[in-house]
Amino acid sequence: MNAKRRSLVDKFSRARLVPTLGDELQPDQSYHSVVLQDAELSQSRISDLVVEHSLFEKVNLSGGMWTAADFTEVLFNQCALSNLDCSAARLTNAEFLRARATGLNFSDARLRNVCFSACKIDLSIFQDAQLTHCRFEDCDLREADFQRATLKQVVFRDCDLRGIRLGGATLTDLDLRGAQIAGIQVDANELRGTKVDAHQIVDFAPLLGVVIEPID
Repeated sequence: MNAKRRSLVDKFSRARLVPTLGDELQPDQSYHSVVLQDAELSQSRISDLVVEHSLFEKVNLSGGMWTAADFTEVLFNQCALSNLDCSAARLTNAEFLRARATGLNFSDARLRNVCFSACKIDLSIFQDAQLTHCRFEDCDLREADFQRATLKQVVFRDCDLRGIRLGGATLTDLDLRGAQIAGIQVDANELRGTKVDAHQIVDFAPLLGVVIEPID
């Protein structure tokens, strides 16, 4: 996997961003180098939005519908994203830090070089999504749905993946080391080439039809 890029947190700490208000964001519009802070946008409906090189900090987007949005080099820092519908969105070089995103919907989305760090993303939906060169670090992804998704060079480091669904997913160069994987639902054939650690072997045994028993 490619070396991890410099965090957007460091990049934006020295950047000149233009403050904007939540009600200034409109569908089918483009925004560049803006910062949106402490905004209340729950239940908002903004589709086909384009945002580049910008910061969303402590913004509440819970329950909103931001479908087919396009985010490039956008940092979501400590945002509330629970049940946000971002289906068919495109994200490139984006970062989510300490997001509260239970039920976040990224179905049919395209994510490339996206990092999720210390996020609560349980019960999230990634059905039919494409994730390439993405990284999840110290995230809660319990019972997340990745059915029929395509994951290429995706890292789940120290994540809680218990009960996630990967049925019908295409997995290439997956890295699960350090993750909790009990109850994971996946076709064993798709795990070829997946990186795991020694502690995870017991959890993978049922998928492989292996019975682990002590010697009498």
